[in-house]
Amino acid sequence: MLDHIDPASRTLIICESTASYHLLMMDAAHDNSVDVAVVNARQVRDFAKGQGRLEKTDQIDAGVLCQFGQDVKVHLTAPRTAQQKNHTALVSRREALLKMRGQERMRLEHTHDAEAIKFLEEMLENIQKQLKSVEKRLHEILKELAKEDPKVDILLSHIGVGKVTTSVLLTRLPELGTLNRKQVAKLVGVSPIANQSGRKDGKRPIRGGRQDVRNAMYMAANSARRHDPATKAFYERLRRQGKPFKVAMVACMRKMLSTLNQMVRNEETFDATKYASMAEVQSCC
Repeated sequence: MLDHIDPASRTLIICESTASYHLLMMDAAHDNSVDVAVVNARQVRDFAKGQGRLEKTDQIDAGVLCQFGQDVKVHLTAPRTAQQKNHTALVSRREALLKMRGQERMRLEHTHDAEAIKFLEEMLENIQKQLKSVEKRLHEILKELAKEDPKVDILLSHIGVGKVTTSVLLTRLPELGTLNRKQVAKLVGVSPIANQSGRKDGKRPIRGGRQDVRNAMYMAANSARRHDPATKAFYERLRRQGKPFKVAMVACMRKMLSTLNQMVRNEETFDATKYASMAEVQSCC
């Protein structure tokens, strides 16, 4: 495909985010000086349904993606350096190891044979050992990145944001700092979806978005509500108002994400006084 594209023609390739497969095409396109926009598959499918295209084939999908790229403003995906590719691969490996560890722990809980238990315990020990090695390497990469990318120290300056969360945000949310607070909240999936019609005013659930980023932000917000005075006060106020735990936590995640987005955009580290007052204004809007 790339052999038939002239870089001077200003061609734009539109593709959906499909596990890791789209990354190979994206990198190949960038190596050939061709622009790429990676778009949300759910958004494209909803776009197709809105046009009355309920059928789904490869040919139809290609046409829909082409039309989507013409009608909807898409954001170009930046080329990745070799270090960024390595960083992304190790973040993926860490996520896979955590999933494997959870599965093996579940199997161990339901296994009663002594020999099988021994094998499961050995597997868990190996997973834990590799997890420790991967996380050590991720910390080394962050230290190297910090020398040339100010975003590393900016993100780490926020109370509750650790090295793992920083790695996830850098690799899974490269748009951070380029969008407004509503756009980034929708992209991650922490923006309440309105459910109002006539006199009915239903619950406003969150939906879609990037699960891996949301998981990382949950851990960060959970830490911040204990150690950051502003986040703690915000969380406790919501709980006093009768908000359920999950609703209050999602609100904290959204608040933190908005703050991180603005910090990256302004290239400034965390200022508790400044961002606490800004959060108060935003929560009233």
